[in-house]
Amino acid sequence: MAHWPTITVQMKRPAAPALIRVATPDDAEPVLECGREVFATTDFTLTKFDEFTLTLDQERDFLRAILDHPKKLCLIAEDPALRSPTGQPLITAMLILAAKRDNRRKLRHSVDLGISVRSSHRARGLGRLILHHAITWARSIQDLQLITLEVYADNVNAIALYQSLGFIESGRQPHGLIHDDNSTHEQVAMWLSLK
Repeated sequence: MAHWPTITVQMKRPAAPALIRVATPDDAEPVLECGREVFATTDFTLTKFDEFTLTLDQERDFLRAILDHPKKLCLIAEDPALRSPTGQPLITAMLILAAKRDNRRKLRHSVDLGISVRSSHRARGLGRLILHHAITWARSIQDLQLITLEVYADNVNAIALYQSLGFIESGRQPHGLIHDDNSTHEQVAMWLSLK
């Protein structure tokens, strides 16, 4: 199971506390709500708003499967001063570390990173804080050696953040992403050594 301590961190602009912890199946409803908000407010995600169709039960099962796996992690950040529409603390960021292809022995040393931050909490240092906590967890897992990710080349803030945490660019794929309006976007692959 992906156990990892809950921490309280300080966001910037304005300064305010946030709680970063492992997600559980009980978080399914506010996680879905946060996902909908993120997918509606940025084009820098692979999932479009209308493609995000997970049911509450599917999200619970997804979070349970991550929680039950020794090499997967789902962290959430909560703003204790705000409430979601469900009355629970507002989830402001989500991060997942998971293998791209489970059960492939040749890839068991690496995990893929996915991260998103709610629009109201972007540019407040929350991405860096949750990433740092996740990298520390990954370094505690004996067999893990790499974290990989892919990011829009246009997302210069995200790339700068990843580089500041030690991620190295390993390649670019022109036309790696095509939007509904047929515009093409370059995709950047990055990796971080955990050893």
